[in-house]
Amino acid sequence: MDVVAEPFRAESAESCVAQRDGPVLRVTGDIDQGNWIDLADRVAAEVRTGLVHLDLTQVSFFGAAGIRALMYARDDLPPGRTLHVSCAPMVLHAMRICGLLTLTGLVVTPGADGQQWPAAWA
Repeated sequence: MDVVAEPFRAESAESCVAQRDGPVLRVTGDIDQGNWIDLADRVAAEVRTGLVHLDLTQVSFFGAAGIRALMYARDDLPPGRTLHVSCAPMVLHAMRICGLLTLTGLVVTPGADGQQWPAAWA
């Protein structure tokens, strides 16, 4: 299955954009009830073609729908494959609350460029 490398824009909510950049899929905007299925399908398709890093550092809204999208993609990982996820603070918080920080198949890091875990989480 060929994956189109053009930016993805969810039809129901243009506030979410996903752009492939080499081994990284960069997502910006809001992941919400109106677009999570389209985004989850895109991430799952990218994972099947070798995606290894999901960059959520520019996501501005990430609730239950975002968690569902991430779980959908994780469930589509080939055996033995790991998905690295870089998170905006709010995404990291939602993932922590849902217990996803230590989930098999995901390696979660806080942001990019050397950002550290919040001190209270150490």
